[in-house]
Amino acid sequence: MEYKVMRLTNVFLGVLAIIALGAVMLVLKSVLLPFIFAVFLSYIFKPVVIFLKKRRVPMIIALLVVLLVISGLFFGLGAIIYSSFESFVREAPKYQNKLALLLREGTLLLDDIAASVNVKPENVSLSDLVDVSSLTAVLTSGAGSFVSGLGNFFLIMLLMMFILAGSGVFVNKVRHAFPEEHAVRLASVIESIDLRVRQYLIAKTLISLGTGALTTTILLIFGVDFALLWGFLTFLLNFIPNIGSFVAMVFPILISFLQFDTVSTPLVLLVLLALTQALMGNVIEPKLMGVSLDLSPLLVLAALVFWGWLWGLWGMILAVPMMSILKIVFENIDSLRPVAVIMAGNPPGNAEE
Repeated sequence: MEYKVMRLTNVFLGVLAIIALGAVMLVLKSVLLPFIFAVFLSYIFKPVVIFLKKRRVPMIIALLVVLLVISGLFFGLGAIIYSSFESFVREAPKYQNKLALLLREGTLLLDDIAASVNVKPENVSLSDLVDVSSLTAVLTSGAGSFVSGLGNFFLIMLLMMFILAGSGVFVNKVRHAFPEEHAVRLASVIESIDLRVRQYLIAKTLISLGTGALTTTILLIFGVDFALLWGFLTFLLNFIPNIGSFVAMVFPILISFLQFDTVSTPLVLLVLLALTQALMGNVIEPKLMGVSLDLSPLLVLAALVFWGWLWGLWGMILAVPMMSILKIVFENIDSLRPVAVIMAGNPPGNAEE
């Protein structure tokens, strides 16, 4: 009886600890988000620093090279994306008028169909169900979030420089801090975790870049407005499994319906974009990743809901990478390996099925 009471107490304490941790992360969002982005970027660009160090390039020069490359990419991309946002907001009234016209025609079509089968339609217009003015509000809000992200760029870069400068030092400290029999095992675990996390983040980023580039190319070939903007959104949303891929296709397809007078072009685009997502997600990604991390779909959904509630869109983008990194860490620590098995979608014996 006493044992059951202790277990129940531990469960309640665990729930309270999770709630307290969530409250702390919500309050510290402005600090934790830049730090997590800095950690991710440091893993992605660490091979560049290692390569330059092997060529006897001083660490300060290697860090400056990485800083210049990231700054050039970030500000070049930022200028293109922000100009696309501005163009979309400027052209929004044209799309709103076209959408309103389509909704009125759809309402008349529904009225005719209802009349042909002797059904009295309710006095409801499709225009009442879809607020066309919300298009501008959504994109303006997105532009505001993107600009606020630019404001954290210098903090992210500063944190990333410190992380890269200290790369490899921690393992050496571990080797000197513990007895040899423990230090070797601990250093091996840390290096294994570091390698697998780096492989995962680089592979996932390359896949997202490839998906965004292919999407942009397809949209440019068909002349869809704001192709670079939709390609960038595809890159970001590709970090959100399943849901992100679907949402990434909705915006360019909707714009193509409003832009072109024929239905055939949007339908062809839909097929091509769906094939691109399927190719990158089901063929290229498993080969590039090597071994699938195999996260439980329920865990993925819970992570998306939790981190989306906690940190908004950026939380949803980071949710699955963070869960994947946690699973990698748990797999390399003997006492936490059962947790990694629970996080998996399939038991180890069924992983190949």
